[in-house]
Amino acid sequence: MFLAQNGTRPAVGRTVTYTSLPCHPTTTQAVIVELRPPLAELDNGALVPLQDLRLVVTDERWLPIQDFADQYLLSSYGKVVSLSYRHTDRQRLLQASGPQRYPSVSLYGAAGVTQVGLNRLVAQHFLPPPAEERFQHVIPKDGNHLNLRAENLQWVDQREQQDRVVLERFHRCGARNPNSKLTPDSVRQIRALAAQGQSYQQLAMQFGVSRPTISLLVRRLTWRTI
Repeated sequence: MFLAQNGTRPAVGRTVTYTSLPCHPTTTQAVIVELRPPLAELDNGALVPLQDLRLVVTDERWLPIQDFADQYLLSSYGKVVSLSYRHTDRQRLLQASGPQRYPSVSLYGAAGVTQVGLNRLVAQHFLPPPAEERFQHVIPKDGNHLNLRAENLQWVDQREQQDRVVLERFHRCGARNPNSKLTPDSVRQIRALAAQGQSYQQLAMQFGVSRPTISLLVRRLTWRTI
């Protein structure tokens, strides 16, 4: 089997390059999704002999998934590889499922099937433990839920997670959002009442919106032009 210059073997989930179109050589980069020695299936659909592949050096790291150590590997980029796909000598890159905003994978173990969010899985394996017990939620720093790289994830508490959800829901500011229940006048009134000491929960009940919505507009994270 082909060995890279550093002596490692090509493996599922690794990024590789190969030369396509022999008449007009072109270097193509892809990810291995399945090993079928002597061939590898790539994420672009190509089947390429292992000896024709060259591993691309990246900062991607791989760890066995806790409680599934002999069955799955997880990368710091959010990829999951099954080590026992169909046959014991084959491996397969799993495709994320679930709502697009929250990619997840199904892991099969002795207790049955477990559906796990990839963002939490990556955070648990590649980030330091939460600094405080209240930090139990994982959000992407750049707001892109499909960017599952470990460096893009962070532990937050429930309030910050709710604030992020509201910010994403109201990504268009205030009255320009057709789903908004508030008007510029009600926003001014809410801010005035908050300045007088009325609680966010009281204001939320009074104006028929959520507490995070009140928190964001009072702090001018939404309705910034008012």
